[in-house]
Amino acid sequence: MSARSETLVLSQRQTGLLISPARLEILEAFGALERASARELAAHLGRPPGAVYHHVRMLTQAGLIVEVDVRRGSRRPEVVYAAAASRLAVAAGASPSGDRQALRTLQAVLRQAGRDAGAAIARGPAALKGRFYGGQVSSALTPREVKHVIALLAEIEALLRRATRKRSGRTDDIYRWTSVFVPLGRQRS
Repeated sequence: MSARSETLVLSQRQTGLLISPARLEILEAFGALERASARELAAHLGRPPGAVYHHVRMLTQAGLIVEVDVRRGSRRPEVVYAAAASRLAVAAGASPSGDRQALRTLQAVLRQAGRDAGAAIARGPAALKGRFYGGQVSSALTPREVKHVIALLAEIEALLRRATRKRSGRTDDIYRWTSVFVPLGRQRS
């Protein structure tokens, strides 16, 4: 029953575990649920409990989620989990193999974003109107501007994290925000 930290810089092993869309979804579910048993996670995600238990065990062993409580269940005690940190980070540039692993994880995140966008578009124009945004911009930035962009992205992330907390009686739609901010290695001419 350990305390959560603000940011967890992932090891290569932890990063490798997040290539799985199921494990990514489980970690993300803690944004909405904060704390949950494996059974509650399965219900929230609409997945079979057995599959969720398997991934929860792997995430716990890797230190990505932690046991925060044990409560009485219908047949046996039920462990309650929380994310080990409110934010996960990858230290790029640490090693070539670590960078490759981080890239594979980012690719998994982006595939999930593509599936989410496809599902949203399939819901039709009425479901999208005024509620969907996608874009890509390339820009030459000074180091000062880079710091400012990263600070703004952190602000947006904090706003979204606060908004995902469970609110009783609310039926708000769930949104997913995925951002990638990466230097392209080209210089302004």
